[in-house]
Order: sequence, then C-alpha cells, then structure tokens
Amino acid sequence: MPLLKVSPSGQVYDIDLPNMKVTRDQGGGYYVHGRGHFLFFKDLEDAERKRRELEFQGLHTQLGGELP
Repeated sequence: MPLLKVSPSGQVYDIDLPNMKVTRDQGGGYYVHGRGHFLFFKDLEDAERKRRELEFQGLHTQLGGELP
C-alpha cells in the first residue's frame, strides 16, 4: 500500500514512488515527492534542482559512495 500525503489544497501525493517526481499543486507551487520525500517549492526551477540533487544523492549512495 502506498504512503500518501495531502497538500493544503487537498491534492494527494504518493511519497513511496521509486523515482523522484515534481508535480504542480492545485493551490500553487510544486511538490517534490517520491522515495519518502514530500517537499514544497514556490518555483519550478527550485523544485527541479532539489529533485536532481536528491536523485544524485540516491545514485551516489547506491554506488557505495565516492570512488578512490
């Protein structure tokens, strides 16, 4: 069963998605959600930047950290 969160506007988000996703909220702004995250941003650019950062961190962790 997916873990769901509801924004103040009433829009429902799945935070258990296997990939990070940016979704425009009905009440304005954007949510970055997936992999246990549920983060609000006013601007799309900021939301996309955070999504990329979180995806990189996840990939970095899966690969076992830094290379020698």
